[in-house]
Amino acid sequence: MAGIAHFRAASQIPAVRLRLHLAGDYAYRQPLAYPHIRMLVEDRLHFVDRLEAADIVIVAHPKDIAAHGADLATRMAPDQKLVLLSEEPFWDTIWGDDPRVRNPVANTEAGPLPYTWLNHRTSKIFEFERIPYFLLTDRRYFNRYALRFARNAKRSAAEWRAHFETLEDVVFMAEKRRNPKFDRALPDGTVFGLAALRTRIALACSGPHIRRVGHGWQKARRRQALDDWHLEKLSTLDACCRILSAIENTHDPRYVTEKIFDAFAIGALPLYIAGPGHRVHDIVPGESFLNLHDKTPEMAAEAVLSVRIDAERIEAFRAAQTALADLFGPGPALAAERARLGRSLAEELLGIAQMPAGSTIVPG
Repeated sequence: MAGIAHFRAASQIPAVRLRLHLAGDYAYRQPLAYPHIRMLVEDRLHFVDRLEAADIVIVAHPKDIAAHGADLATRMAPDQKLVLLSEEPFWDTIWGDDPRVRNPVANTEAGPLPYTWLNHRTSKIFEFERIPYFLLTDRRYFNRYALRFARNAKRSAAEWRAHFETLEDVVFMAEKRRNPKFDRALPDGTVFGLAALRTRIALACSGPHIRRVGHGWQKARRRQALDDWHLEKLSTLDACCRILSAIENTHDPRYVTEKIFDAFAIGALPLYIAGPGHRVHDIVPGESFLNLHDKTPEMAAEAVLSVRIDAERIEAFRAAQTALADLFGPGPALAAERARLGRSLAEELLGIAQMPAGSTIVPG
């Protein structure tokens, strides 16, 4: 009887076909471009190769709207929906108009182009519970962190003290950016650019143990050109620097990337910028990293060069390592976070298409 009841309930779910087409020059950099994430929604969403066959057309960057808006306005039918699904606040704040607006209209040569903008400000997609979104885009993040944090969590306070006493280097590993456009801030004061500020902080720090690494500091390829930039970073810096900058491209309370996890993983004190309400405070204790929030480059440099990794900070650092070993351990955190992400993506897109959240997909 239970099987019959289940069949009847399932048969009442409307069978629909929500067809998605990924378009634009940055189609490879948005949630549904990653196989590890796409598999979470394949029972509810169907991907098509032709724009004309889609219910929803998805682009990933405000530049895609600027470059291809006229073409999209010409080719899309009135009943098709356009979505800008952006995983990167850096792109939104620098190249977008106002990322707080969920339903903007772009002015193109072919006329007005309405679209729905799903980002860190306008949707719940990136409202993580325990594991930030970016770490879900590739299985290798979780596997690498699990190994390193399990190792780090076994170290005693005395071992960490000896570790920090033998290291002197302060490493800034990020592209050198000095254009003032990277300082753009939204009026609410919680979202603002950090890419140029972290460059100014790196320049303000001086001394024989300051290392600046990345495109623009020396002749080096951008990380995207490397076969596995993340593994190279972890392998190169592991137990090799005292302090590592983990400052993001953008300050957004919901935006946490791999950077601070990398610093903890290699055993370095992270530099970070996080105001009140930033979600990083939910992940690790505040004293476990050096927070440069609200500091000028000169003030930040003084804080970096004078920081004492004393007993209190070592205890906070150890507590962070224990928390991270638990987060990336064999528990349910990863499965729960992946389920939340898949559910949020499907609900947002089905809602835009005005289809019930419980709809099933008819393949084809």
